[in-house]
Amino acid sequence: MFFSYLTDNIGSRIEKKLPNIAPILFYSAFIIFILMQYMYGTLFKVNGHYVFIMMTVSTVLAGIKILLFDKVSDVYKLLMLTTLALLFAAGKNSYDYGLYYYTFLIFAARDIKFEKIARLFVVVMTTMVAITTICAVLHVIPTLAVGRSNSAVLRLSLGSVYPTDLASRIFHIVLTYVVLKKFNLNIPEYISLIAVTITTYLVTDTKLSLILMIILIAFCILYPYIGKVFENVKAYVISGIAFLFIGINLILPYLYSASNPILKKLDSLLTGRLYLGNVAFKDYNATLYGQFVYQNGWGGLQNKVVENYFFIDSSIVRVLLMQGIIVYVFLLWLILRNINKALKNKQYAIVLGLLLVLLSGAIDPHLIEISFNIMFLVSFANLDYFKENRIEKGL
Repeated sequence: MFFSYLTDNIGSRIEKKLPNIAPILFYSAFIIFILMQYMYGTLFKVNGHYVFIMMTVSTVLAGIKILLFDKVSDVYKLLMLTTLALLFAAGKNSYDYGLYYYTFLIFAARDIKFEKIARLFVVVMTTMVAITTICAVLHVIPTLAVGRSNSAVLRLSLGSVYPTDLASRIFHIVLTYVVLKKFNLNIPEYISLIAVTITTYLVTDTKLSLILMIILIAFCILYPYIGKVFENVKAYVISGIAFLFIGINLILPYLYSASNPILKKLDSLLTGRLYLGNVAFKDYNATLYGQFVYQNGWGGLQNKVVENYFFIDSSIVRVLLMQGIIVYVFLLWLILRNINKALKNKQYAIVLGLLLVLLSGAIDPHLIEISFNIMFLVSFANLDYFKENRIEKGL
């Protein structure tokens, strides 16, 4: 009680002199973090120590915003600190602090308008992808040109660490834009979306990302009908489907066997994700507090041929094995809570955005990377802009 009184008092005095200090702190923390994480996922030469310092600055700014300017109780702040401590421990065990940093920004996004966050994300990430692409084309930085077995098609990364990373990043930028537009696109936007989809596929030859983009376009077209479904179906049904989807994506790799023709065919369609997930479960399995999982992928600049390739592409499997069961339960709670809350408040674009990042998380490793997926920031952000009225009016 005294701690909240003290911090709120200090925060109120500062806000009298600097009325916009709270959102400024959040946006500063947000921009710094996504830029640092983005740069680390490119072939720009970055100093790891400098990146760590800037990420620390980001968390400090977010922490100041939470402690001084968010009007929450001491109990709530204690729960936040407990959650962050558990995430830090999992990060220390796995050598991956991504979700720990992400959660700072989730808490700091309280009362910040999510449409402004989304708009800022689209502008910053689109600009960075454009700059990276230009630098790669002009040979300022390297780019990867790789091919598949028995295929003459070259896959380009255009400055990203791997072509699939570029495709995934473009998908998440486009998804964020579509959520910002509440899935209501005009003809020029549809044409642009189709052009981006085709170009991304031609450059990266990433079939699963192509399917995701096609699904996204289809959802834009069918959104009025999807909204009607959300209106007439109980929230627990939608969250139950999401939970079932996560469960299936854990069970299939866990039970995978090359002797099963159905699973083998499905694994081929998923470009080896079931087999690699099965190897991961056999070699590591899930722990309570997370663990380091050694992975040997094709991303980045390799001076030699990669032998014994092993990389967990599915975030749904990856987070469980690397971050541990306790953190996984927290993430599941966060996803299902956000879906239920958005359904209750008729914020259907948010619901669909969360379901699509979950779908993407089944095939890419970027679910808990905020420079890809910002949808978890909806947890405590202001979502008034997204309350649906087109469907209520029958438009």
